[in-house]
Amino acid sequence: MEYNPEFLSQCFLHTLSPQPEPRRAAESKLTELADHPNYALAVLRLVAEPSINEQIRHAAAVNFKNHLRSRWAPSPDSSFTPILDAEKDQIKILIVTLMLSSTPLVQSQLSESLSLIGKHDFPKSWPTLLPELVSNLRAASQSNDYASINGILGTANSIFKKFRYQYKTNDLLLDLKYCLDNFSAPLLEMFLRTAALIDSMVSSGGGSPVTLKPLFESQRLCCRIFFSLNFQELPEFFEDHMKEWMAEFKKYLTNGYPVLESSAEGLGVVDELRAAVCENISLYMEKNEEEFKDYLNDFAQAVWTLLGNVSQSSSRDSLAVTAIKFLTTVSTSVHHTLFAVDGVIPQICQSIVIPNVRLRDEDEELFEMNYIEFIRRDMEGSDIDTRRRIACELLKGIATNYKQQVISIVSVQIQNLLTSYAANPAAQWKDKDCAIYLVVSLSAKKAGGTSVSTDLVDVQSFFASVIVPELQSQDVNAFPMLKAGALKFFTMFRNQIPKTLVLQLFPYLIQFLGAESNVVHSYAASCIEKLLLVKDEGGRSRYTSADVAPNLLVLMNNLFTALRFPESEENQYIMKSIMRVLGVAEITPEIAGPCIAGLTSILAEVCKNPKNPIFNHYLFESVAVLVRRACERDISLIPSFEASLFPRLQEILGNDVTEFLPYAFQLLAQLVELNRPPISDTYMEIFKLLLSPDSWNRNSNVPALVRLLQAFLEKAPEKVTQEGRLAQVLGIFNRLVSAPSTDEQGFYVLNTVIEKLEYGAIAPYVGHIWNALFSRLQSKRTVKFIKSLLVFMSLFLVKHGSANLVDSMNAVQAGIFLAILEQFLIPNLKLITGRIEVKLVSVASIRLICESPSLLDAGAVRHWGKMLDSIVTLLSRPEEDRVGDEPEMPDIAENAGYTAAFVNLYNAGKKEEDPLKDIKDPKEFLAASLVKLSALSPGKFPQIINENLDPANQAILLQICSTYNCPIV
Repeated sequence: MEYNPEFLSQCFLHTLSPQPEPRRAAESKLTELADHPNYALAVLRLVAEPSINEQIRHAAAVNFKNHLRSRWAPSPDSSFTPILDAEKDQIKILIVTLMLSSTPLVQSQLSESLSLIGKHDFPKSWPTLLPELVSNLRAASQSNDYASINGILGTANSIFKKFRYQYKTNDLLLDLKYCLDNFSAPLLEMFLRTAALIDSMVSSGGGSPVTLKPLFESQRLCCRIFFSLNFQELPEFFEDHMKEWMAEFKKYLTNGYPVLESSAEGLGVVDELRAAVCENISLYMEKNEEEFKDYLNDFAQAVWTLLGNVSQSSSRDSLAVTAIKFLTTVSTSVHHTLFAVDGVIPQICQSIVIPNVRLRDEDEELFEMNYIEFIRRDMEGSDIDTRRRIACELLKGIATNYKQQVISIVSVQIQNLLTSYAANPAAQWKDKDCAIYLVVSLSAKKAGGTSVSTDLVDVQSFFASVIVPELQSQDVNAFPMLKAGALKFFTMFRNQIPKTLVLQLFPYLIQFLGAESNVVHSYAASCIEKLLLVKDEGGRSRYTSADVAPNLLVLMNNLFTALRFPESEENQYIMKSIMRVLGVAEITPEIAGPCIAGLTSILAEVCKNPKNPIFNHYLFESVAVLVRRACERDISLIPSFEASLFPRLQEILGNDVTEFLPYAFQLLAQLVELNRPPISDTYMEIFKLLLSPDSWNRNSNVPALVRLLQAFLEKAPEKVTQEGRLAQVLGIFNRLVSAPSTDEQGFYVLNTVIEKLEYGAIAPYVGHIWNALFSRLQSKRTVKFIKSLLVFMSLFLVKHGSANLVDSMNAVQAGIFLAILEQFLIPNLKLITGRIEVKLVSVASIRLICESPSLLDAGAVRHWGKMLDSIVTLLSRPEEDRVGDEPEMPDIAENAGYTAAFVNLYNAGKKEEDPLKDIKDPKEFLAASLVKLSALSPGKFPQIINENLDPANQAILLQICSTYNCPIV
């Protein structure tokens, strides 16, 4: 198809229009054209046309990049038409030259496009790319064309990134070798040439920021390519030329460049290069320690000196963090003796650690303006790349070999900071914050638990003298960062604080929920929530409902009030605390009423625009735990809960609030299960909706809908058998069981039908059930499906007898029962896992061989023996010995449909029921059943056992029978 350049140009012009009509029309036309061959080529040629306005060319370049992203190598299930090979070849011929001749705005888009192609095709399907880049790099180098040089290096940097953080494979190493063979020498040439240019300009005083910036950017890109090419292992070329690389690296860490560094922008350019150098020497320190050792002392000194001169400005954070990381790597290596020299550790502590741990204006601003990000960094450990955290990591690194020195020095520093604070608390509050931060950050988590410990201070005395005064402060809004630090300490060391002291401080914690600072009331809520999780030896909860009771009303009131603070309307820490308190406290009607009112009011608001999934999850968990625990105590509360919840749940269903539908169905299931028959008309209306096929179209709803359907089957089985509802239920089963992603859910429905309904009601449909199962067994058999089938057959047998099981199967196809037994039941019995499932399947199998005429028939002797062999294996072998890795890998795409969106509500969970409560020990049941059976035909079964059971299983069976004094005769 021929594309008119003028028409395309007009289309791209209209896509920039502020008016929606022409913009949408142009976008629609371009989307239509994109399905035709050579569209990408036509757009690329438009981008190459210098007479076209640059805005239009830039819009076309963005469109070209997005077109390649979706169509160069579309996924198998994509609806996009792939670009044809002939068109791809033309694009590859044109794109490098075009990128290099473009303006910076267009060049950046084409460079990204080139990287997208390279990700899929380089090097195997694009062998000309690297030679072309090298050729152009050398040509641009001769003319000092740094716009082109940096374009080429930027592209090379993008395509070489694939060598970072990847597992070594033969294919990866072959690709890496190809790149090293072609690019190592030109890279070093370019790096040294640019270095000489920089030196020349700086020494002559002739350099200006405009000329120096592209040179420093070129060196930074060379350093990033160095990092990629050296990441897997030390290449021979780089080992041979290590001296040249390291000499330049050191220069950038030790030299000053005042022409650039006099402005903030120029300083940023230099710092980016220095940070890239620090990344490279850290890489060599980690991976090539032996080869790098001769350069280590000089670099350690250079980095050390550099850090002493790096200001606290946030613009220099990246350099500070990468430099400190390098020293941390050295501190844990065999060369840690660098830190053993007298005075080194105190100097590091004084000049690097303390200045970087102290609060800065930027930290205060984040605390006030973006509390969620502050907490994410401070409490949740996502601050590994902040100065505060990395400085403490350096101390931890040094302490691996010099623990006592670090402890004594830091302990003195902490005391000095606290003394400074005591002299002038209002002016020196940051010193106290620094002291608390050091103790918390340098604490160590004890193996296998949530408890932490520290050697820096005595926790209880530090808590009493430093933390308690902050907690007991009359003004919860004074010095909020200090309050937050104290609450964080309390949370971290909660296991070590005596219960009596915690209970004394509990009212103060509750007061902090009223602090105006979002961080402070979040930390107070989190501290309360974490305290209620503390366990003593033996797994007993340290804090019980009796401990919470004296303050419960004011606690719940303050938690709900805290959700009214600006920006805390959807505060996940507060909602999690509400959930935890409701899970521990005694829920009286006086508590239940205000809580359900508060929760449903919040639910009404979030339904309008669900945007915080974590908050929403804890909200629904809070509702579920409140309903469960209140109704456990007083079942008469159900009507009031229904009156509060139904309008909200109906709103979710009526407005199709997709994110909340699974939660709503789980809460409805919980309410149905708590109800006493008869089920009200309101629930029956929901049951009608549940039976509609349209309700099951979204896979994300399936587990919750199944849970609700099970609740109705359990609570109102008589309603299910009326008005053709059972046929509808089995239609849902059929739909679910036919797809591998939902078959397990289908069995949950079927098992509940079998368990809760009389056989007379089920009998007319049993043939259809077997047909659906046999059909799936033939079409797409998986281990998961076979295990579910065995559990279903077992449940069928124990509920409705072996005769009904065998006869109903054989009615579908003569003799199919023995065929299924031989092909699926006997070989797969050993795969069953789970206490209740193993008991169910083993008891059902025992009854089958001891009661079913089809297996006691003379022609089924071998089946009988092999079945017993499998039963003995199931009951006697540990799970890990009998269950190997499943032979098939589940298809992620099939499962992602609902598992990604469905979130189970722990507090509305279905209780697992044992259908065989009267049988305590399946081994005893086996021995008793066999002795009774063998007494009817003495001498018959020992011979069958001898001929069909594995010798090891024969010995185990003999042992079982002997244990229960049940000899087989």
